[in-house]
Amino acid sequence: MLRRHNEKAFVPEVVSIGPFHHGNTQLQATGNNKLKYLKCLLRRTGTAELECLVKAIDTIEQDCRKYYAEEVDLSRKEFIEMMVIDGCFILEFLYRYQQKRRGTQGKDDPGFKTSWMPRKIIVDLLLLENQLPWCVLDCLFNLMPSLKTTEKGCSRLDDLHAHLLDWFRNCLVRSCTVKRSNCSEASEWKPVKPVTELILHGIIPLKAKSRDNILDVKFKNGLMEIPEIVIEENTESVFRNLIAFEHCDQRKGNEITSYAALLDCLIKSPADALELEQRDILRIIGLSNEDRASFFNRLLSNNDTSFHGFLHSGLCQDLNKAYSSKWTVWKARLRRDYFIGPWALMAFVLGVVFSLGLSSIQTVIAVLSYKDSNSKSAK
Repeated sequence: MLRRHNEKAFVPEVVSIGPFHHGNTQLQATGNNKLKYLKCLLRRTGTAELECLVKAIDTIEQDCRKYYAEEVDLSRKEFIEMMVIDGCFILEFLYRYQQKRRGTQGKDDPGFKTSWMPRKIIVDLLLLENQLPWCVLDCLFNLMPSLKTTEKGCSRLDDLHAHLLDWFRNCLVRSCTVKRSNCSEASEWKPVKPVTELILHGIIPLKAKSRDNILDVKFKNGLMEIPEIVIEENTESVFRNLIAFEHCDQRKGNEITSYAALLDCLIKSPADALELEQRDILRIIGLSNEDRASFFNRLLSNNDTSFHGFLHSGLCQDLNKAYSSKWTVWKARLRRDYFIGPWALMAFVLGVVFSLGLSSIQTVIAVLSYKDSNSKSAK
């Protein structure tokens, strides 16, 4: 059901990991590169015997199979071989990716000859159908002592994750400062108005000052702070897989789904997207105007606004309250008509001062005239 809206978003384009896309002939080129990475990893880490890796994975083979929802149709030998080769590929690729960012990566690596290839591989490693159990990476990592010395303070991998996609999601969720709602109950929430309508009612979206977590959307004193949103070619695939993972694993919350639902409310038209772009909140690379507005709507094609643990229910309640406030509307009109710039503000202030001064002068003249009239009458 989750795949049917965009099946390509769940299928690897460059490299297959794990059993679901194992043996895909279209990915054979990268399959050959896996063996090269395996040899390089063993040589670089001083792990002379491949046999020790095989034996280690053999001890957890049955546990690894339980991570997959469907029965894996591979023999014990084939399954262990796949775990070792794919796991070593991931470790070596991440090492080389780190080296590339430091500017020390060699130029003879086919995985890094083009600028787009590493990004494609990263996206493939975050596909829900393209995962290895985290315990496989942890096991292989700890069999290679030299890997631990290359990472400062890293004695082992954190085994609290299910796989790489789970690790990526946990990184986002754990650094989020928004208070979670109760995930055991369905959260009924009323959708908020689009950005252009909110602005007309005095609710101003601003780019968060610091590089906050993307989930940390905040609203206070009529100002809505939104961390920068970058949307490019691969963003939809990453979001879809994160959302699918939250839907498939009921032990998880719905933080990513909540974020997509909130942005779907705020961005309903190209005008909404343009407002956020002009305020440096939204940065879009390589999408048409229509795709900009429909991006988050496509992610939530079931249009379900009631699910467990909606992260931004409090924010939506406050936004809707402010939107319906007459005081907020009055302030918005005042800001729109008189405070559109510094000169307009100065003109407004001078106008108020002039009006008050003129009124005072008229009052003084009237009082003096009244006294003069009374004095003449007395004579």
